[in-house]
Amino acid sequence: MLEILEQKNLACYQEIIKNLEISGQAELHISEAKEEKIVKGYIIYAYEPEQVIIYAIADNNDWNQCDGLVRSVLFKAELKGLQKALFLVQDMQMQDRLITLGFMKNNQKTLENIMEVMGNCKKCKENPANT
Repeated sequence: MLEILEQKNLACYQEIIKNLEISGQAELHISEAKEEKIVKGYIIYAYEPEQVIIYAIADNNDWNQCDGLVRSVLFKAELKGLQKALFLVQDMQMQDRLITLGFMKNNQKTLENIMEVMGNCKKCKENPANT
């Protein structure tokens, strides 16, 4: 079963972080998607007073994993009282995936209402085709 857990030790991600455009003030967080203790993907993000910023996602070309990684970060942002997300993902394929999954719209990098996206997840669960 896939688990998404925050990784406190960022040492093994330093090379990836070095290549991202991250402000010096950002306190980075990384969550990993693990299956049987093996890392299958990750998401790199930071909380700001007004929003969560997502810098990078690696999902091994698994759309469900991408959706789960992003939703886990958005859920944590909601718990912190944040309603906006900014996607500064540099990978164009990942940007396309985020658009297709409904996290980004019309190439806008800002998601203005996290609650709306999370509410769409509930609608998906209620769809009999997904049971």
